[in-house]
Amino acid sequence: MRVPLIEYRPDCALTSLRFASGFSRLDPSHLNTFWWFVCERQRIWHRRVALDRPSPWTDDRILKSERFTNVYRELDPGTQYVINEILERDESPQDRIFNVMLYRLVGRKETHQAIGFQRVDSFDASTMRHAMRAIRDSGGSPFTAAYMVSGYTGMGSRDKIENVARLFELIASDFESIYQQIQRATTAEQVFHVLRSVSGFGDFLAYQVLVDLTYPLVREAGQPLLPFSQDDWARAGPGARRGIALIRGDSTCSDLETMRWLRDAQTVEFDRLGLDFPWLRDDRGSPVRLTLANIQNCLCEYHKYVKIRDGTGRGRRRFRRGSG
Repeated sequence: MRVPLIEYRPDCALTSLRFASGFSRLDPSHLNTFWWFVCERQRIWHRRVALDRPSPWTDDRILKSERFTNVYRELDPGTQYVINEILERDESPQDRIFNVMLYRLVGRKETHQAIGFQRVDSFDASTMRHAMRAIRDSGGSPFTAAYMVSGYTGMGSRDKIENVARLFELIASDFESIYQQIQRATTAEQVFHVLRSVSGFGDFLAYQVLVDLTYPLVREAGQPLLPFSQDDWARAGPGARRGIALIRGDSTCSDLETMRWLRDAQTVEFDRLGLDFPWLRDDRGSPVRLTLANIQNCLCEYHKYVKIRDGTGRGRRRFRRGSG
């Protein structure tokens, strides 16, 4: 498993993070539980994968039975697929971005493998239809159940597969303009808005694609496909916003400010709580800090954990061995 080295680029050096302006009013109970959750989830991965220990990997009943994404997004199988099978291919940047968008909308690597790597100038929607229908006809699902994606019912059919095939036919026909707008972007947030403007891509998918495009690549001499960092900017998805609301308490800080504070405070907070966080290590043996993108992801998963714990909601997927 190759894990890209992501350089941590904080916005500022805070000497007293715990009592920085606006953050002393965070909810202490949720703040402490959030860091415990992040640490315990990473411990599970470390025990199960890095140390190859037999189960159980935790004593927590929820983490034993429910599926949560990894603390480090780059460890998830889907992200590993994007990095190794799409972004590291010897293909044009345009085609790699197009395929990342295709993969993230369907959300299943088996579906993308069945469709095959698509080049914008030769994209054939019938190939996509045939591959997805073959999966459905064999009793499988060509789409992920892990998250909801933007509406594509406006494509004119009652068949989801047909609508998605038509959607990407439309995207392919306009992709030169989309790619030119991405190239002109001077910030990660501008790229997000370009992706957000594409038919079928809402806030959630646009941000997921943006994050994918900021992973350092061997093919690009350790640089990402786009000249931006995962620490530049983040858009909190619906689940992350609910997680932030739990932690924020009486603080008036924005979602982005809260996420940046959590990102900058991680080491101080682990030390404060006596949590021995099993850091991912880069190829130099240095600890890999959680990026802003990883904090956003953790906030979403934390909200899911709390709603299961408190009985106000259910998890979407049960944990099974080999599920990342």
